[in-house]
Amino acid sequence: MRRPAGRMRRLANRECQRQAAARSWREAVVESQRVQQAVTPAQFRLDLSVAPGNADEFELWRFGLSPLVGMEVPDPEARSRFAVTLASYQFADVAISSGCSSAATYERTAQSIARSGLDSISLITYCVDARLDIEGRDVELKAGDVLFFDLTRRWKIRVPDFRSHSIILPRALLVPLVPDLDDLHGLILPRSSPLNAMLASHLQTLFAEAPSFGTQDAYTAARGTAALIAALAGASTKGAGAAVRNAPVTSLLALRRTIDANLANPDLGPGFLCRHLGMSRATLYRLFDPLGGVRRYIQQRRLMRAYQAVTDPAHTGDRVGTIAARCGFSSNSVFSRAFREAFAMSPTDLRVARRAGDPVGFAHSKGGDFMTMNRWLLGLETAGR
Repeated sequence: MRRPAGRMRRLANRECQRQAAARSWREAVVESQRVQQAVTPAQFRLDLSVAPGNADEFELWRFGLSPLVGMEVPDPEARSRFAVTLASYQFADVAISSGCSSAATYERTAQSIARSGLDSISLITYCVDARLDIEGRDVELKAGDVLFFDLTRRWKIRVPDFRSHSIILPRALLVPLVPDLDDLHGLILPRSSPLNAMLASHLQTLFAEAPSFGTQDAYTAARGTAALIAALAGASTKGAGAAVRNAPVTSLLALRRTIDANLANPDLGPGFLCRHLGMSRATLYRLFDPLGGVRRYIQQRRLMRAYQAVTDPAHTGDRVGTIAARCGFSSNSVFSRAFREAFAMSPTDLRVARRAGDPVGFAHSKGGDFMTMNRWLLGLETAGR
């Protein structure tokens, strides 16, 4: 049956209006998302402090830092007057911070390397002189120097009361830009260097502008910072041996990736790596010597992965034995013993503490911020992704 022309026109008009309304709604949603993205910060900020004489805050501070470094103070008197103020931002996998602290010794050990698994490069500048131990090499750091750390390697620094600026960025941002990335560990850009002035100025500007970053700004700033660091650091590490060093560095990076991809394999070890990558045991051992040896490095990475699984709410229902097998441990007893030696508690005790929201035994009204810092450094909490 044919419909009257008037009714057909009315139906057509209604359909046009419906489609126009749908387009307007979709456009409004897109515009709303665009505006929200532009004004929603991609980073989050942490403001932490330790008041002089506050024993709880002192222990919370040590706990917050523990995935990155262990911290000690010279004596009980220094501990009683220890104080810290720190502001830090995280965006696009980059963390920047500025603050001041009483005198302390900070050490990145095999235990902290295993616990956090931070595959990152850190830069820091202090306003005072400090003493530095880079894998047994004693170094004097002058006020205003820019110091590079590889967070997969060991170091120790003793510093008096200080103010500092620092940045941590993932190795992945620098790998395409610096062929000899392992040479950065312990590199110092002296304050008198023009390269130092450029880098220090950039870090200060980055910290000042971080509160206004939108999502795109954050990613652009992160990659721009990596490019600047790579250019300046690359210019500082170039030398007669640079070309010779490039191949071993590439081999070490390939080894690290192979290890991370095969942690669940109980056969992972020197023989497996030599067969997989076609290298001699002598070469393998030489490459891993700065990291404490290949077996220790594999153990650290397995323990780091296990730590993250034990504390991750998504794996709450997983049995400890299941986690042990997934991380390549030969038995529950071997896993539990290694875990306790590394983290000073059993996997079960750690899980109970995390479920209770207790930063490993320290209860405090400000504990949430220190817990966030701890999770951040463990890679369990991120922003700007």
